[in-house]
Amino acid sequence: MLIYWMLITHLCFADDLLVFTDGKKSSIEGILQIFGKFADFSGLQISLEKSTIYMAGVKDNDKADILHSFPFASGALPVRYLGLPLLTKKMTTSDYGPLVEKIRVRIGKWTARHLSFAGRLQLISSVIHSLTNFWMSAFRLPSACIKEIDSICSSFLWSGPELNTKKAKVAWSDVCTPKDEGGLGIRSLKEANKVSLLKLIWRMLSSTSLWVQWLRLYLLRKGSFWSISGNTTLGSWMWKKILKHRALASGFVKHDIHNGSNTSFWFDNWSKIGRLIDVTGHRGCIDMGITLHASVAEAVVNHRPRRHRHDTLLRIEDVIAEVRHQGLTSGEDTVRWKGNGDIFKPCFNTKETWAATREPKLKVNWYKGVWFSHATPKYSVLAWIAIKNRLTTGDRMLSWNAGADSSCVLCHHLVETRDHLFFTCPYSAEVWSTLTRKLLSQHFTNRWEAILKLLTNKSLGHEVPFLTRYTFQLTLHSLWKERNGRRHGEVPQAAAQMVRFLDKQVRNRISSIQSQEDRRYNGCMTCWFGSR
Repeated sequence: MLIYWMLITHLCFADDLLVFTDGKKSSIEGILQIFGKFADFSGLQISLEKSTIYMAGVKDNDKADILHSFPFASGALPVRYLGLPLLTKKMTTSDYGPLVEKIRVRIGKWTARHLSFAGRLQLISSVIHSLTNFWMSAFRLPSACIKEIDSICSSFLWSGPELNTKKAKVAWSDVCTPKDEGGLGIRSLKEANKVSLLKLIWRMLSSTSLWVQWLRLYLLRKGSFWSISGNTTLGSWMWKKILKHRALASGFVKHDIHNGSNTSFWFDNWSKIGRLIDVTGHRGCIDMGITLHASVAEAVVNHRPRRHRHDTLLRIEDVIAEVRHQGLTSGEDTVRWKGNGDIFKPCFNTKETWAATREPKLKVNWYKGVWFSHATPKYSVLAWIAIKNRLTTGDRMLSWNAGADSSCVLCHHLVETRDHLFFTCPYSAEVWSTLTRKLLSQHFTNRWEAILKLLTNKSLGHEVPFLTRYTFQLTLHSLWKERNGRRHGEVPQAAAQMVRFLDKQVRNRISSIQSQEDRRYNGCMTCWFGSR
């Protein structure tokens, strides 16, 4: 069993310092000597009485000797460092519990704010998911943890800080899809968890950090990352999770040969015919006379050409001859990662990797009519919910409760549906017609499906589509607010009064856009003022 010591020390006027040592008593003595020299130069002393040592794989008598020789407190894993738990075993509920609790605390601090769906969505994307991504940068979170965080986020989006799980209007899986696929543009944590693990693999293959050097020395040894058995007993639970994602990662990695000493001849993807072990199988090393764990440099220098009957083996001979002809250089081999268009790049791109590893859904034809420049987020989100037909209109309430009042409070129609409320109801039809009839001219319509097509009609020019989209969303929001107000006993607002209010709102929005000197919308003011 591998023996290691971990020492967390406290420097005066400095943050906690994490130091790893090997399993020798002399090693920790050498570390203390170095800290002593550091103190002579800087004046910063180690607080030995505040330092804690964590030991794994150490016999009880050796542990007692160490604690007797050094004035350190003894700690037990797991322990949290920089907000993350240091684990030797699989992550459990108690390990990721602080993350879930931190998310709940953050949400609890937002109780005093009156937030729209769009405001909550922004907090989920920028705050809650950022906390989770910090953990996923180091660990693969268990599916139970992802499920619990998703449940909290869904509850917060639809019900606010009370976290009511029964008020969801749209399934969270649909929310966590790109906007052009009908979602709200939040990335699924399950998908992000996978991408984060692939990024760890990229760092392991391309970096020379202390972590990578330790992996190569103790876990990879003389083998390749791709050849290590998945049932190995070496390494932590996280290492085993990384090994399980090799099949997915193999299609993203490409090696560029320079000196060839750090690239596996059989297991790394360096040749123009792909990974050679996939081409020939394990029989290939016998037929070629090249050992299974040989590097490219060893194969190029030591291999003698042979005659083969199989075309595949002849192609490998040609690849070796080509590298030998080009010659090996003194530079280190480099690793590239596949991005968009199957182009291998010298860096890892999270967005491109996420797009390549997820299962895309069909694109919707209305998304540009909902998500556009200079839109108001809370109006866009409500329009999105309406397009999904998830507003609590009378027909939906009737399906939940046969005794519910399903009539339209704006015109007292027997059944209130989305298509009736927007915009065949006499009240809403008057508002919509007054605002847009002259603007749309022969394209005017008050039918829901026809309006959705109109929002993405490219034949309307540049200014008219923006005005139509913004007026559509603003009118939806105002009518829905008026409808809810009447249901709760508020004083009704006349259609003409609402038109004046909406007209003013659109004018203010156009003025705001023009003040930002956006040339694309310079004609909006004239277009809108001339619409009535």
